[in-house]
Amino acid sequence: MSDNMKNLNYYLRDLSLRKDDLETAMSLVQRDVLGGRTSVDQIDELKKYPHISEIKISGLKQDTFEYFVKTYGKQFKVITLWKCPLISDFSVLESLSSLEYIIIFWNQRATRLWDFSKNKKLKGLAFDDFTRMNKLDEISKASSLEELSFGDRVWNKYTVESLKPLEKCENLRNLEFTAKKIIDNDVSPLLRIEKLNRLEFPTNLFTTEQVAFLTSKLKHVESAVLAPYKMLANPIKHGDKVKDCLIIGKRKPFLDSNKDRERINKYSNKFNELVTSYESE
Repeated sequence: MSDNMKNLNYYLRDLSLRKDDLETAMSLVQRDVLGGRTSVDQIDELKKYPHISEIKISGLKQDTFEYFVKTYGKQFKVITLWKCPLISDFSVLESLSSLEYIIIFWNQRATRLWDFSKNKKLKGLAFDDFTRMNKLDEISKASSLEELSFGDRVWNKYTVESLKPLEKCENLRNLEFTAKKIIDNDVSPLLRIEKLNRLEFPTNLFTTEQVAFLTSKLKHVESAVLAPYKMLANPIKHGDKVKDCLIIGKRKPFLDSNKDRERINKYSNKFNELVTSYESE
């Protein structure tokens, strides 16, 4: 795969599944289920691999994280911090002007990200399961960012104060997020992301009215949730029903596309009526 075909979803895949670039990628993930602890001596193994441009590493504390970034960080275009819950300050990443993708999974200490204006080449950012950070303010300075994914992979607890900082991401094209709640309950910032062409969020995060409003305004955006319902590739057996159809909207049901066809049609018709009414505004 050529460099210009790689994207954030590609780097989110496990390294063992990507046979084509293992010569330039390395894993320092500890076997411990909680991420373990990676020592300075283990980090210094990187001296042997100056050609490596992508790394996945776990078990860093604040001191070993800063040592890793200051000593070896500039050789990497892609960094995945896998289970490093004890990092409280990510600002050392501001020194990596050539960083293109950063992926962070699970953090229990940090309350903010960092100044993205320093990462001039950053194309993709993903962060999940941050337990103490609910503001996206710093992302507003990520002028080169094209892809953003954030929220929860494991715990459905993440709350976000507002999506408003995202409207300043002038090159953002692909946005995917999960959250239990958007505190200001405002979806309008999504309309002001000028180059947005793909959008995904949980089917039950916003009301049906909010989703219909977005659908009426984002005609050019590819999305599985800007629709009256979403069909599941892997249906769930529940009693005498096979539930495979999620009605889009907060507190909306999970239905059987065969046995509940009449209900689905009613929801779909109501959704389309809302879209039409918003289009005329």
